[in-house]
Amino acid sequence: MRSVRAITILVFLSTLVFSVIAAGLTEQTTTLTTDTFDVFHNLESKEFVQRGEIRVLQNETALYQSISAKDTPALLDAGKQVLSADHYYSVLLRSQNSGAQHVLAIKRCRLNGEKKVEETFVLHETEGGSVFRVDYDAGKGSNCLKGSLADVPKFVAKTLVKRRVQGPTPQLAVAASIDASTGKEKQPEPQKGFLAKYWYYLVPLALLLLLGGEEPQPEGNARR
Repeated sequence: MRSVRAITILVFLSTLVFSVIAAGLTEQTTTLTTDTFDVFHNLESKEFVQRGEIRVLQNETALYQSISAKDTPALLDAGKQVLSADHYYSVLLRSQNSGAQHVLAIKRCRLNGEKKVEETFVLHETEGGSVFRVDYDAGKGSNCLKGSLADVPKFVAKTLVKRRVQGPTPQLAVAASIDASTGKEKQPEPQKGFLAKYWYYLVPLALLLLLGGEEPQPEGNARR
């Protein structure tokens, strides 16, 4: 009886400990997330369909997650269509915080004939950590040499975050002064001394002291 009670208490304590740890990890992940972007893509040149989301973290990283436990939804729009210059595959990212949207498009033929297409999302951040631009690349340009579309069974997403950094302030040099007669750089004039700069103040002051500094002669005694 005691052993059963001990096992029950041990199982309860283990469950409680795991619950606390899981809650702490969930709270930490939520705290680190600065923004989440819903990811949509354009299938068969029709309306956009959601295919996943990108969570941007404070440590300048981002995580892509599909909307389901399976692989990213396949792109099945090939049929018997012939490639054309205006046939594009579009991806739309929408911020859950601000609602800002980023529409990214590449030629659909770049995805042609790939068993799994590697795609890259590059999110550019300001110094404050807000995303102001997103770049997107997928597939290969050589795939456009094929004559017809082929379905894309799988996408493999990669996310990068690049934060804008303020560069060093350049020290601008003073423009050189060129002598028009010789075509050479003028040499800087030597610095004048104190007397050379202010002699026209000192000379009048010195004369004033010399000429005006004599005491008047006392008058003689009056005749009686």
